Amino acid sequence: MKVSPPLVVGYPRTGFTLLISVIAEIGKYGPPVGPRREVLRTFCETAGMRISARIEDVFRSRSLTADLLYNGNFREMAGGPKWLKEEEDGIACFRKYIGVRGKGDFTLITSHPRETLDYYDIVHSHVGPQHWSMHPAYADHRRFASIRNPAGALASACFSINALASEYIQRFVPAEADDDRLRQQLALYKLSDLNFFEALLGPFKAYLEAFSACAERYHVMRWEDLIEQPGATIRDIASAMGVTLQDAEVADIWRRLDHVNLTGAHRHNYRSGHGVVGGWRRWLTNTHLDMIRDYGLDGLARRYGYGPVERFDEAAYTPFQRKLADAIACGEVLREYEDDDLFGYAFNKSNLDWARFGFKHYDWRRHTRIERSSCTDDSLVMAVWDAAEQACATVNEALACWLAVCREGTRADRWAAVETMAAIVAPLFDGGEALDEWRRAMSAALEQEGTRDSPMQRPPCAPARVRPSEPVLLQSVGSTNIVEFDSRYYALPQSLGPVDFHVQDATALPGVLVASSLSDVLTKLAAG
Repeated sequence: MKVSPPLVVGYPRTGFTLLISVIAEIGKYGPPVGPRREVLRTFCETAGMRISARIEDVFRSRSLTADLLYNGNFREMAGGPKWLKEEEDGIACFRKYIGVRGKGDFTLITSHPRETLDYYDIVHSHVGPQHWSMHPAYADHRRFASIRNPAGALASACFSINALASEYIQRFVPAEADDDRLRQQLALYKLSDLNFFEALLGPFKAYLEAFSACAERYHVMRWEDLIEQPGATIRDIASAMGVTLQDAEVADIWRRLDHVNLTGAHRHNYRSGHGVVGGWRRWLTNTHLDMIRDYGLDGLARRYGYGPVERFDEAAYTPFQRKLADAIACGEVLREYEDDDLFGYAFNKSNLDWARFGFKHYDWRRHTRIERSSCTDDSLVMAVWDAAEQACATVNEALACWLAVCREGTRADRWAAVETMAAIVAPLFDGGEALDEWRRAMSAALEQEGTRDSPMQRPPCAPARVRPSEPVLLQSVGSTNIVEFDSRYYALPQSLGPVDFHVQDATALPGVLVASSLSDVLTKLAAG
């Protein structure tokens, strides 16, 4: 029986990441889905990472490396929020958030062939439910969607700390100040500035209207059901995937996912001690509920089993609600957090009506766009944009070469394509040993990809395969080499000279950083 690969769509703060994680866990108990993608993944993790390396070079050339805020999730080629480009549905877009301490931040959009989305086992996006449901490339996918009471999703959005702010907190905020009081102080602004809160409502309404037009094409998971009835909800999702789970397996899945951070380098995505159904009732006021009703969000949510949004008894307000209500009544916007940098980074970067604010924005180049910017150094933004555009053009040319032989070429053509791609990406690697390592990594991936059905015959001229136990140089960041060895990722100072991983314990060497993923080791390196 053919197994349909999963596709997940969901608005932010609706249980989107949790749904993806549930599906990934269930998938471990089912048959393999889809072809192996070792070559695509290796390409994204090697040549694709040169895009972020070129961006970092811009900051290094201006002596701004120590002030750069560039979360590991966004350094990855396929990292960040993603969607299909409306006017070119063969193109996928990826949003990267980049900040500079003392100078503000900006949002860079990169674009690559749509197949880049296959880097992930589960294709996923926050936007375009109708587009995804009608795209011919995803006609055989099993579509899932997350939904949540609008009041809960909006309250969560106001208390959430985005990846840019998370990076800043990890590096520049004292550990003792990193607690829920910080979240509350930042949320007080978002909830007391009614212009800001209203800016959240329009995009959410537009999404719900678009989703309502195609909801029957999705298996819908309510966040509240997963939190309150995890066993039944997980079984329901598994059934939609064609997977039967035992009680112990269901319990194991929820034990691994229940109220933990699921977003890697974005370490503040989960609000510890919260994630409770109805928790929004302790934070929003009647003013916010009135605005939610005025925008018709409660009506749009009723088809998913949510009741009307009823007004609170103000006499029962929590101290937070009372403080907020008093400020709103006086027309006061609460700015209690004194760190202007963090305030700026915590300001919502997407799913917001930007027309209400004074962001700078720019149109598309061929491969990239500066979507919005509050950065005070326009020349820096333009230099990053130039570097990203050039690197994306090179990466996309090489990837297009690979995709062409995948569609029409023979296995021998695929081996030849690696050499063609090497010539294209050579400028990103500055030639030499790093490019040779890239060739070997791609050849190893190509051999591994060919083992699914039958061994792939390697022509005599192809580079020898790298054994899984051999270290692979992925990239260089300044004076540090990023190396993969035995499923771990190392940041090795070049001052150490040659390191023999088979003889030496690299973890014991001075200045070495180790992590279980590429994004994590890059985050550690950026944090110093």
